Amino acid sequence: MKPLILKKGYLLYIILLLAFYFANAQKEASHWYFGINAGLNFNSGVPVADFDGALVTIEGCASISDVFGNLLFYTDGSTVWNRNHDVMPTGDNSLAGDVSSTQSAIIVPKPGDLLTYFIFTADGPKEDPKDRRGLNYYTVDMSLDGGLGDVVGLNDLPIRNGLLTSPTSEKIAAVKVFDEDAYWVMSLKEDRFYVFKVESTGVAPIPENGNDGFSVSADLRGYLKTSPDGTRLVSVNMQSGTYLYDFDSATGTVSNEMKLDLLELFGYGAEFSPSGAKLYISTGNYVPNDPQQENLFQFTLDMPNPNIAKINASRIKLHSYLNSRSALQLGLDGKIYRAIENNTFLGVINDPEGNGLDANYNHYGFNLGSGISGQGLPPFIQSFFDAQIQVDNLCFGDETEFKIISKTPIITISWDFGDGTPPSTEENPTHVYAASEDYDIRVEVLTAEELDIIEQTISIYDFPDLNSPVNLQQCDDGTDGISLFNLTESEILVSNDTGIQLFTYFLTPEDAENNENPIENVLDFSNNTASRVYVRVENQARCHSIAQVDLVVSTTAIPADFMVDLSECDNDLVDGDDTNGITNFDFSDATQEILDLFPPDQDLLVSYYENMSDALAKQNTIDSENYRNENSPFSQNIIVRVDSRINNACIGLGNHLTLTVKPLPTFELIELDYLCLNQLPSPLIVQVTNPQGLYTYEWRDANGVLLTTNTTSIYNVTEAGDYYVTAINDLNCEQSKKITVVASNLATVTDVDIIDGTANNSIDVHVSGEGDYEFALNDINGIYQEDGYFELSFGGLHTVYIRDINGCGIIPHEVVIIDVPKFFTPNGDGINDYWQVSGAYTQPNSIIYIFDRFGKVINQIDASGMGWDGNYNGNEILSSDYWYMVQLEDGRVLKGHFSLIRR
Repeated sequence: MKPLILKKGYLLYIILLLAFYFANAQKEASHWYFGINAGLNFNSGVPVADFDGALVTIEGCASISDVFGNLLFYTDGSTVWNRNHDVMPTGDNSLAGDVSSTQSAIIVPKPGDLLTYFIFTADGPKEDPKDRRGLNYYTVDMSLDGGLGDVVGLNDLPIRNGLLTSPTSEKIAAVKVFDEDAYWVMSLKEDRFYVFKVESTGVAPIPENGNDGFSVSADLRGYLKTSPDGTRLVSVNMQSGTYLYDFDSATGTVSNEMKLDLLELFGYGAEFSPSGAKLYISTGNYVPNDPQQENLFQFTLDMPNPNIAKINASRIKLHSYLNSRSALQLGLDGKIYRAIENNTFLGVINDPEGNGLDANYNHYGFNLGSGISGQGLPPFIQSFFDAQIQVDNLCFGDETEFKIISKTPIITISWDFGDGTPPSTEENPTHVYAASEDYDIRVEVLTAEELDIIEQTISIYDFPDLNSPVNLQQCDDGTDGISLFNLTESEILVSNDTGIQLFTYFLTPEDAENNENPIENVLDFSNNTASRVYVRVENQARCHSIAQVDLVVSTTAIPADFMVDLSECDNDLVDGDDTNGITNFDFSDATQEILDLFPPDQDLLVSYYENMSDALAKQNTIDSENYRNENSPFSQNIIVRVDSRINNACIGLGNHLTLTVKPLPTFELIELDYLCLNQLPSPLIVQVTNPQGLYTYEWRDANGVLLTTNTTSIYNVTEAGDYYVTAINDLNCEQSKKITVVASNLATVTDVDIIDGTANNSIDVHVSGEGDYEFALNDINGIYQEDGYFELSFGGLHTVYIRDINGCGIIPHEVVIIDVPKFFTPNGDGINDYWQVSGAYTQPNSIIYIFDRFGKVINQIDASGMGWDGNYNGNEILSSDYWYMVQLEDGRVLKGHFSLIRR
């Protein structure tokens, strides 16, 4: 063996570790974490459910312990957690694996360095193959983070020490190199197995040659496993088939491809028995989350001159059920565990070396407690399971059975049972322990090849201590003395143990003892079937005791005609809808009324249910302080159950609570209206419209001061502000709405900007006031615009109408525009017969002169008159251009020319 690398501060740990290393090299697989917070701990010799794990994964997972069985770390292929179940400092989503990868990771110790580990990861499915990150490996240094470990490597994300190949399948397996302190790590890419060597110098980046040309493809899903002794390899490929190979653990060579017949089903999980004599395959569906019949097959491999025909002929179906996929994994107790997706149990192959049904498969063989199984289980270096002690019957007083799994004939063997009794030289001895406690057992096995020393700690368990018989009491849901029982309610009466126990119910004590014909409808079992049942209680070691449960039906103590009515007005606080008959109820008042029916010295529990079935089973209990009647709007009947906390007896049951949601008043009220100050003292009449009933109305101001109460829907408003009206119906339900009254008024003209006497005459009227205004020119019913600016094509008197858009009225405002015509045609047709300055009449003292082209005054016209008719001294003058000068009364002087046209 190559020298071990010692790191500063860990010398004592290494010395202790070395003392144990050569005696036991299999406890690295003691801790499993998988599924949804599910876990197993094998340190006592049998698995114990572990709820501490932080892992939540569909498939991929891996974990590792030290040789003492102490947890080191675990991963889902992406994130790494330390033994305290905290994410390692640089292990947060830093790895290139994937929770939906079949075998997202496997953990391999670095040979000769007991504080360094490698995590190998296989990427999960990606829509674009270019995004697949392939097979990578990472280094974990357990001397970092105060001994909790951390991922080390390059600074890029994800942190990695090496990309081995890409893309690849979702498969990783590992096994010890024959007669070397090294490991093989392998994966599958297209038709080739990539086998990498891990030794004291690290991970060899170049795979072993001679592992290509096989029939398999780079099929994503399905497990890759070696036998514990490293002589066989199985690759399960959900699309291209399941293949068995020979594996040379000395050279890393894969050979002798044989296709297993799975009856045209997709394979998924795979595992060898500890000796490698049996192979187990679980089928599954290639489409995720699409259940189908999943079969568990056994194949026999230890036969004379085995070939694929013989191996396929040995196939036996052990179990079939509806599921998606399930992994298989060998445990330190020599049993094989089967994932059951979305379930709190694992299946167990109790005797993997047995032929066919003698393998003793139990589909609900292990209770995970609060943990939930996914599709995957953590893979380990299969060599951890090569030399094993298998221990059965760990109950106090039983004959505990010991087995050693060895493919090589045993020359001598010596068992030390750890309790001071003489050693046994039997190959598979039995032993009865004198007390229920932990024992350190040791076995020395001499074969023609080597001397193996294996140590293991086992626990001898007491049988469950039960109370028996117990009465499970139920109220009569009628008058015939027949009722339905939730048998699981007896568990707290039967057992005071807070640990994980499995309860199974039977009609006879014989069935309970033999674990046969269990009662299936435990949540609604009728005492008409039997008034007494028997419960079998098993602990983690499957030690069991049996208790008798008597089913007692009592008459309810609540009068049949007793009823509590709880009413609430509909509202929108719960769901934003105040018309759907759904709201929240607090049953506190009802609870008190019910308790008042009984003497005050009883310790009673009042619970509520939506139906009698739930009440009898005491399941789906209503939250009595915050219940929403979503399933029955407007009206609902609630089942009331009263139980004694002293003896768990049901003393009251029935339909004794009615929930009613009362409708709110329905009406309409505009949200905004205007009070015209110019119309005061006449008030603004505010009125509720479209009421759907006869209501009482309360009007309040913005401060909540009550203004008036009446049965009419009108209120006279004389001041601007916010007002609230509350309508109250005959059910005393209220609905309030708000109206905002804004002051408005007629406009006041503050200024007019006039541009006249030009080619582009215009006016711009400016106003003030409390209202919002719009403007029209010369037509009170014309088109209104937002501002008072108008361009004018002719002069004279113009009227601008200013309208309050809030409805408070219209005011006119006159504006005079001075405009000089450009021509006139004095031909007597009544059109343009006179030339006059438009608008000049408003300034009667203005002087208007007309000149010929030589500057001679030919006329002076009156600003208030008709104007010039085109004559001079009583005679018509010729068509020509003439000049003018206007001296306005306001002091302005306008000059220009115009044309006289004769037609």
